[in-house]
Amino acid sequence: MPNRQSFIESLIAEREAFSRFLATLQSESAALLRGDVEELLGLAEAKSRLVERLSELGDLRRVFLGEAGFSADRVGMAEWLIIHGGAEQARLSVAWNSLLADAEQARDLNRTNGVLIESRLRFNQAALTALRDAMRQATLYGPDGSPEFKSQGRALGLA
Repeated sequence: MPNRQSFIESLIAEREAFSRFLATLQSESAALLRGDVEELLGLAEAKSRLVERLSELGDLRRVFLGEAGFSADRVGMAEWLIIHGGAEQARLSVAWNSLLADAEQARDLNRTNGVLIESRLRFNQAALTALRDAMRQATLYGPDGSPEFKSQGRALGLA
């Protein structure tokens, strides 16, 4: 079990990681609105690394709280802060509340980004379908290179 100081350092690291994750999601949202695929690729990699780090830090927090006799959730963390926060209780409570606020905002922004991605995907699929349909209907030249006009209705030049 990590000691109190290691736990505090881990909590501060988790709060900072959530702050970076939230900033990454905000950048992702802006890139989605601009349609900047290159930026999205870089952000996806950064986001993946941050999710992995957040998972590790969250696991450390839950294990520490459990081993210290507290529930491994918000209530357990609040109880730990009251009982073991000591002189740093106010600072640690601010860090914890900031982490919770960032996590909630990140959840909402991630949901919004998912809607943007889904919308962009549907638009792209519709555009591809339209292009495929147009390509099938617009055969202008035959296999030998001679013009080949296909008409939907009556033949050209006939009244």
